[in-house]
Amino acid sequence: MGAGRKFAWWAHIMFFLMAGIWFILAIVSLAVFGFADGGRASLLVGVFGFFAMIICFLSAVFMKKTVIDAIDQGRFHDAKNDSLIWILFGLVGFVIPSLFLILTYAKLGDAMAAQAPVGYQPYAPGTVAVQQPAPYVPPPAPVQPPPAQHAQPAAAGAHGHQTPMIRCKNCSVQFPQFMHSCPNCGAPKE
Repeated sequence: MGAGRKFAWWAHIMFFLMAGIWFILAIVSLAVFGFADGGRASLLVGVFGFFAMIICFLSAVFMKKTVIDAIDQGRFHDAKNDSLIWILFGLVGFVIPSLFLILTYAKLGDAMAAQAPVGYQPYAPGTVAVQQPAPYVPPPAPVQPPPAQHAQPAAAGAHGHQTPMIRCKNCSVQFPQFMHSCPNCGAPKE
């Protein structure tokens, strides 16, 4: 992890350095345009330089929060994914920050592979078989018991005994008396 963080730190420094270089390039180009009648090319380079300076500066600030801090917190997968984003922004900064971020991405990938649990083998492509669900088979029809000579009340249930029930005073739901609170609203049994 140390090598990945080191490369991310250097990319962070390079973003700041490139922001300074773009600032100087923009000032010089606008000065040439204004005082020496340098033409439209120097104006375009100056305006682009200011935008590139802002992009490099903001990239340095946010890359610290998303990549370096994520590495410090142990969120290596997040740091690796975020480094891909900053590689694209690094292309604005004369490619130097992107080179360090590519090295960061590679080192984070190596470190994540080294952290895999012992015996962990990812599935090779094409080796995973998905089980098909079993077809639905309807349950057999219930067998009707022969009519008894002593009819039991309907509320007694099929087993001949009834669980004592109470009614919640909060939501009026009935629940078994052995429960300590209402399963519907969570009010305690009174």
